[in-house]
This record gives sequence, structure tokens and C-alpha cells, in this order.
Amino acid sequence: MDISPSAIIQMCVQQFDKVLDPMNCVQAIAAIENLESKGVAKCSMPSALPEYRHIMNFTSGCDLVELTYLQYAVPPLMMLCFMGNMLNVLIYGLPYFEGSSSVHFLRAKAIANMVFMFSRILEVLHASSVQPVSWLEPLFWKSRPYMMMVSNVSGTMSTWLTLMVTMETVMCIMTPFIFRKYCTKKMTWIVLIMSGVAASLLHTAIVIVTDVQEMVQVRQYVHNFKKENASCWFLQSVFRVRNNPYYEIYRRFYATTTMAVSIVIPTIAMLVCTLLIIKKFTFKNLGEQFSQRRKCVIRMTVATTLTHLFFEGPATLTHSASAIQGEDYSFLMCILNHGNNLASLLNATIPFFVFLFCSNQFRHMTVMYIKAVMQTDQVKRKAYFSQAGMRCSRMSRIETDRSMADTRLVSRPSNV
Repeated sequence: MDISPSAIIQMCVQQFDKVLDPMNCVQAIAAIENLESKGVAKCSMPSALPEYRHIMNFTSGCDLVELTYLQYAVPPLMMLCFMGNMLNVLIYGLPYFEGSSSVHFLRAKAIANMVFMFSRILEVLHASSVQPVSWLEPLFWKSRPYMMMVSNVSGTMSTWLTLMVTMETVMCIMTPFIFRKYCTKKMTWIVLIMSGVAASLLHTAIVIVTDVQEMVQVRQYVHNFKKENASCWFLQSVFRVRNNPYYEIYRRFYATTTMAVSIVIPTIAMLVCTLLIIKKFTFKNLGEQFSQRRKCVIRMTVATTLTHLFFEGPATLTHSASAIQGEDYSFLMCILNHGNNLASLLNATIPFFVFLFCSNQFRHMTVMYIKAVMQTDQVKRKAYFSQAGMRCSRMSRIETDRSMADTRLVSRPSNV
């Protein structure tokens, strides 16, 4: 009588307390029966033996490249990303940016960048453990499809928000009346909510098409080489992630759709919009028509878009090839894919430092804001926060007037 796969799975749950593939379950039971028939008993203290092991190529080949940058590059990037994007979020809330709808997109992008970066936290912890950790191994692998979904949703949101703020800037320069009519705070929130829902629905497919399998292997342990029959057996598990073969057509459709709406189309649109902004804003001298705040926001927008194109643009071809080839890509393609992943992490980290380098106004606000946070005196703290929300040129005039007043007070002769 043939035993159904569901009955085999249930038998494995009872014997191993794990949900296993039926074939793996049968092989494990057969291996145990074979060892016990030879007089090899189960180890009396299996908890003292390694319960899990890493996949075979964990420290070799292409995976070694990923392991290296996860260990040495990502942790400092995480600290810089948190510091920079958190300061971005706080500075965008200053009175100087009130009334700018683009800043809402930039603030949401900074939050998406932090989520994207810290969705890799389990990968960093897993890469840092040379020997598998019993609590981390199942947590890392079983949560992997969901963390991949969070990473892709936040990455897609960051790309779309960059595109939105770029398109909004084009409207501001080329069609200012339409810009004032439609680019409002209410419309910004509507677009943000719709984008978040669309990105979440798009990347839910990852959870569906990705399978995490736990494979059980029966191992022998010899605790005393000098004695005969001193060996015993124990169970050791290894995890692997693979694409569900039943959803292969759906997976390819998802990969192609993601490549189009998250990478190719936004990249081309941002490139065209950036060229229009630079042409209209620079060569036509339209910058004189805008306020200091609007020019500051436009510069920040252009800097954001250019850094995105620089770090994410080369990934377009690699992601396209990976989407077409699926799991069967070459070693070189694997290396390029890891390089693109690292570039994406750099792109999530760098906006604050680009703004700091390119914008005198942003440097002024950052310095004043940090001084305010570090100040213990409440009066001085309030004064620094007030200065952080002012225009840099206005602050220069205030400081000049103050120094001239101090000079007059010092040079005035005393009547005493």
C-alpha cells in the first residue's frame, strides 16, 4: 500500500518535530534504521552537538563576496545611513521647508532608505557567525522571504519617491501654474499612500514564489576514537531557499514586472527629467524667478536624482539578465548582482552627505540643528533651533549687524 506524502510529513513531525520534504524524511528514517541496525545508538546529549550547519558554499565562490561585504561594509553603512537619514527627517521638519510638497517626498524617501538598510540586519548577523547559532539560523531562513519583501518594498518606494520629486520639480520649472494647483500637501499624502499600497501588493509575490526548505541529515559522532562502538548518531539541519517550481511562470512575470516598474521605467524617466531640469534651470536662467527655499529644494532634488542614477543605473542590465535567467546565472553575473546590491546600500546612505557637500543652506541648517541638540541651556537651544530655520544669507546679515553693533559699543568712548 502506497503511503501518501501528507502521511509521511505527519510521521516526520511526530518523529523529528519538523515539517520536512517527504523524500528527505524517508531518507533520514532509512539512515537512522541503518545505523541502529549496526548498533549505533542516538547520542545521549544531542544539544551539545551542532544542530545546524551552513550551506555548502557559505564561505566559497560567489557567496564569499556577499559574506565579505556583509561583514565589513554593511555595518558601518548602517550607522551612517541611520545618522544621515534621521538628520534628514529632522531637518526637513524645520520651518524653512514649510509649504514645500517636495520635502514630504524627501522625508518619506529618507524613512524608506532606513527601512531598506535595516532589513539586512539579520543577514549581517548571519554572515558574522562563522558557526551556525541555534536561535539565529531558523529565524534568519524562515523570515528571509518576508525580509526580502520588506527590502524590495522599501527599495521600490525609495525609487518611486525619487521619481516623484523629480517630476514635481520639472512641473515647478516648466508649468508653475499646474504645479501650484496639483502639488499640494493633500495630493502628496494621496500619492504616498497609493505608492505604498502598490509597492506592497507588487512584492507580496516574493512570499508566494519563494520556498524555504529545511533538510535533515543524519550525522555520526565519534566521542572516543580509542574505543570500539564509541560512535552515536544525531540530527543536523541545513536550510536553503529556492523558487517554488509550481509558480515559475508567476515568478518570471513578477521579475519582469518589477524590472520594468521599479528599475527601467523610473531610471529612464529620471534621466529625462534631470536633463530637462538642468537645461531649463541652468541655461535659461530661470533660477532667478524662484525663492531661495525653492532653489534649495531643487538643488537637493537634482542631487538626489543624480546619485540615484549613478548608483542604481548600472543595475538595470544586471537585473534584466537575472530576471530572464532565473537561478541559472553565471559566476560573473552573481558578482555583478552583489555589486549592485552594495551600490543600492550606498545609495540609501549617501543623500545626507551629498546635500551637506552641495548646499550651503543645508550645511547651515545641519550645523545649527546639531548645536541645538547638544546645547543644555534651554534659551540657547531655542535660539539655535530658530537659526536653523532661517536662510543662510539672512543669518549672515544678522551676524554682520551684530558684529557691527559690538564694534560700535567697543569703540564708543566712556564718560566715566
